[in-house]
Amino acid sequence: MVFSFIEDNKVVAAAVGGLSFLSIFYVYCKTRPSAVLPPGPPQAPVVGNLFQIPKERPWLKYAEWAEQYRAEKVVNEAYLVRR
Repeated sequence: MVFSFIEDNKVVAAAVGGLSFLSIFYVYCKTRPSAVLPPGPPQAPVVGNLFQIPKERPWLKYAEWAEQYRAEKVVNEAYLVRR
């Protein structure tokens, strides 16, 4: 009975399978320990901090992050991309 439903609705079955995979992947990413990275500003997927850095005088934002996260040096590859 279940197999006949899957055969009849392959698009629905693919959507349910895809959503299940994405849900499991999301939970995995949110629950794994984040101790691998040093403290820093929250990043967006794929683009990182690209949109948080101003085009004019970005060193001020880096200095603000260094003070906020108690770091001597704040490095962000997004600045290199925007140059």
